[in-house]
Amino acid sequence: MTDVISGLLRNFQNREMNRRQVIQSLALMATASASGAAQTSSKTFPVTTVNHLSYAASDYARIRDFYADLFGMRVVWDDGKGCGIEFGSRSSPNGMFIRSVAANEKPSINHVAFGIPNFMAHKAAMKAEMERRGLKNIRPDGEVGWICDDPTGYMLNIVPEKDKAVFPGAAAPCAEAASAKCKEAYEAGRKHLDGFHKPSGRGFKAYAYSHIVLNCSDIPKAREFYINMLGMKVIYDQQPDSTKGRSAQVFLRFGQNTLYLRPAAAGAKSYCNHFAFAVENYHQDAVEAELKRRGLDPKPDSKLAWTITDPDGMRIEVAGWGLPEHIANDCNGANTTCPGGARG
Repeated sequence: MTDVISGLLRNFQNREMNRRQVIQSLALMATASASGAAQTSSKTFPVTTVNHLSYAASDYARIRDFYADLFGMRVVWDDGKGCGIEFGSRSSPNGMFIRSVAANEKPSINHVAFGIPNFMAHKAAMKAEMERRGLKNIRPDGEVGWICDDPTGYMLNIVPEKDKAVFPGAAAPCAEAASAKCKEAYEAGRKHLDGFHKPSGRGFKAYAYSHIVLNCSDIPKAREFYINMLGMKVIYDQQPDSTKGRSAQVFLRFGQNTLYLRPAAAGAKSYCNHFAFAVENYHQDAVEAELKRRGLDPKPDSKLAWTITDPDGMRIEVAGWGLPEHIANDCNGANTTCPGGARG
């Protein structure tokens, strides 16, 4: 609640909301709070990592090698049909699962899996809270994970930060995490890791998701869910203003990562097609030079990031620490309104 009030006051100070809009928002919050007090309290399960983005690629091996080389990611599992790659901490890493799409499908990010410490201690309570909230398509993701749709219909997983029973395709063989079937499936993807292409060393070293953009069909519903169930913290909360052509958007921090909630295209379901990696020792000019050397045609996203596309046309960014806070606090939520324009 304090974060929300701070966001409203910041929007008022930045002249993004007038006095009447702030008072109306506070009144709505008070009404919602009074109503919520009479209901069963929600339970919060703070997530800390992105265990994986699930990337359905045109050619998983090509996309694997692109990210491993450009961002210094570690290939930790690969069975010849799909792979898991990690970056950052080895005990609580962020990561991606990459598999090839069917011939008639387009590349996409079909779900996000959030990592939570001590998953098994919270497993039963998480399911109860999902059911209380009326979430759709709740089901196990093996023994050590849950799958469900968020309130806007976008599929997500909640899994441990790191576990041998969490790898591409683990749901079926790992219905029992300690079973021989699960262990065999895990080891099948570990047999030939030494033979894969190694990063050249001329790229970057990613350690977190600077941000993942989820374009939502209903931002208020998504905002409430990601804050009150998954424990994310507000760092920016832009209220809609039709007189200025401004839509609602919210930036949410969890661990070293950030989730952006932005509007989906009119009539579209919630989707993700844009994400950014925070890299060590970021320097704007050096990053630009390396991206140009690779023929990736970088475009500025403020003074702290460059935007490129990967081989499947997915929009990604190479970013320095603090990009979300810079866009939130200095740029009013968009790089086009940064001091000095898109490069500011």
